[in-house]
Amino acid sequence: MTAVALTILMVMGGGVANIFRGEGIGAEEMAKVFAFLTPVAVTLILPVAALFSATITYGRASADNEVLAARAAGINVHRLLLSAGLLGVFVTLFTLVSWNFMIPGLSAAIEQITRKDLPAIVLYQFQKAKPLAFGKYRIMANGFEKLDPAQMIAALASQPAANSLSIASNESDAVPGSDAPIPIQPHHTYLRLIGVSFLEIEDQEVMRYGTADDTIIDFDPGTAESPSPKITVDLQGVRTFDATRRQYYELRHQILGPIEIALPIKRKTKFEDLLTLLKFMEKPIVIPELQDRLWGLAREMMTLFLAQDIDAALSAGKPFTLVGSEKSKFSMELTAGTWRINPDDGRPEVKQVKLIEQAGKDRRILRADEAVIELKSSFKRDRPLVIVTLNGNVEIQDDPPTPGGRIVRRPKETLTPVEYMDQPGLAARWASFKLEDMLEPDAGIGLPGRQAKLHEKIYKRMQEYQSEIRGEIHFRMSYSFSAIAIVLLGAVLGIIVRNGQVLTAFGISCVPMAFVVIASIIGRNLADRPQYGWLSILVMWSSTAFMFGAVWFFATKVLRR
Repeated sequence: MTAVALTILMVMGGGVANIFRGEGIGAEEMAKVFAFLTPVAVTLILPVAALFSATITYGRASADNEVLAARAAGINVHRLLLSAGLLGVFVTLFTLVSWNFMIPGLSAAIEQITRKDLPAIVLYQFQKAKPLAFGKYRIMANGFEKLDPAQMIAALASQPAANSLSIASNESDAVPGSDAPIPIQPHHTYLRLIGVSFLEIEDQEVMRYGTADDTIIDFDPGTAESPSPKITVDLQGVRTFDATRRQYYELRHQILGPIEIALPIKRKTKFEDLLTLLKFMEKPIVIPELQDRLWGLAREMMTLFLAQDIDAALSAGKPFTLVGSEKSKFSMELTAGTWRINPDDGRPEVKQVKLIEQAGKDRRILRADEAVIELKSSFKRDRPLVIVTLNGNVEIQDDPPTPGGRIVRRPKETLTPVEYMDQPGLAARWASFKLEDMLEPDAGIGLPGRQAKLHEKIYKRMQEYQSEIRGEIHFRMSYSFSAIAIVLLGAVLGIIVRNGQVLTAFGISCVPMAFVVIASIIGRNLADRPQYGWLSILVMWSSTAFMFGAVWFFATKVLRR
């Protein structure tokens, strides 16, 4: 059995090694991963090893007439099966603990290894001359080096400010996109890039692009409260063009992120521990895969809230107002001849538009055939930007008109974006909105077509996840409890088939075991489809019941007392 286990490890290890090598994970980390995989192989092979052990032991005892001697002495033969039953109980308990706690813990340890080696993975991407893809950002560099936090702080203290790396060692949080550095954290790792160019892409459109003299990438491996690894990119000496605002910037720092990044080895539902699976069943909102989908729906709901506020203001005969931050002293007042909320996607449709723009002391009046009001992502997903674009016969005039001033006519005009959360009404709507409410089956009733379809997809995916989790729990339980029957069946068949036919007994006992394995796999796969959820549970537990039935039949009908 040791040879079989080592063979499995060697075969699995070769494939896993190629995967890790392709992701840039080093040899030392791969050795740790293989050490963690050893208990997994033991868990998988232990029921077979126990079956073989019981069959050999009781078969040899039967061949030496020890069972016959016990029967002649008046000892109930079934009492001899107690040790086999205890072995089966041990295998069951070990398998239960392993599936539900040990293997998930090892999976977390393997994931932690990849977290610590994130800079090496990034370096490997550069060595392959591939751009770094972090969410919607693409980054290329001419050179790179790995930095140690302690060495960086010492270097900053000894170098002149003009030549030092622009990272602060204070505890204040930098504002994303601001002209301020990111703080140094002792448990983080850092990577320095030289000669950087970058793109920001959204909906297959380039939103921003530019270059940077130096760049520091801050790798946050995550914590127990926030397990997802994140990176923060500090672009230094930045020259960038914002295609949305059509403005050129020069900044000492530009902060991108924090951005959650995908690991090369990502934990799946089947590698979560039992307590986490039960938590997922009770509160689907905490399922990581669902959270990402819910944020997509949340953005669509933000768009709907915006359209509803526009409709409410204009229907009341009042202008719809958008304001900038308190420091910007910027505002817009919009009125329209006709407007509506599109029933298909929940977006506002505003025509015959008049807009008054106030920027400090400057004031403009703009008129256009229509206004497109939409949301664009910012550096924080819960703080999108509201962008107003005027289309068709746009007329722009100062207010009051300046001497010699004229009306400027354009086919299109995009106004200064404002933050969604800077609007009091929209911020209040969002504060009262709960994402978990969108997991209710009737939450999509009354929503526009786009939002209703997204809700339907999310609710369907939630059912799939819950069915998958339910199937995983029952798969572990049914397979583990079948170990008792498997070991007892091997012992009984070892007694029945004697005179050197132990291997035959082992082979015969492997047939029902194979049935259990196949039935468990079929049941587990059926659980991925919610419509077959309860059927999958029936299949898995029926195979376990069949094994205990086989033990009862051979022990009582074939093996006599």
